Amino acid sequence: MSYLEERDCEWSMMTAPAQEPLTLDEAKLQASVTQDDENLLVVGYLKAAREAAQSFLNRALFTQTWKLQIAGFDDVIWLPMAAPLQSVTSVQYYDENGTPQTLATSYYDVDTVSEPGRIVRKPNQTYPTVQSDRLRPVTVTYVCGWTDVDLIPEAIKQGIRVYLTAFEGGRAGQTFDIAQKAAEACWIQAGQVFWRAPECLYR
Repeated sequence: MSYLEERDCEWSMMTAPAQEPLTLDEAKLQASVTQDDENLLVVGYLKAAREAAQSFLNRALFTQTWKLQIAGFDDVIWLPMAAPLQSVTSVQYYDENGTPQTLATSYYDVDTVSEPGRIVRKPNQTYPTVQSDRLRPVTVTYVCGWTDVDLIPEAIKQGIRVYLTAFEGGRAGQTFDIAQKAAEACWIQAGQVFWRAPECLYR
């Protein structure tokens, strides 16, 4: 049984990506929108499509910050959405007296090669004791996603394009489900080539 199956955990985005996988002009072209007064609408489409892709693949696309809150330390701590993982900002915890602490990097290594990324306890190290009656006393903050939108696989981008078409088609009274399934088919292709989240990483 995996770490995330055994222990209570929660993860959430702290800092959203500063850039979407497609430009506004690309998104407008895909959604067949020509009027500038509908730019905000298309931006909303694009954000929703990117969020749908991330949720489906369980991976971050462009640089963003996440935090994982867990019930305690383990030899290996997998980081949801961290495919790819750029860096670990901090590992913080409440010690047995309830005092906030930052775990020294001498206790762990950061694995940015595995997908998702992970924290691995260093040999001959023993993690500190955490406060036993506090919910999720350990918090890992990390940066994940590709560092350049040009590095995002084309299959993922194509799925986002199809999803954009689904939004605009839905506004026109067309069936949303068909386009949505086509977008997910693109993301499945990307998941097979890159990383597909194991069941233990789904909430």
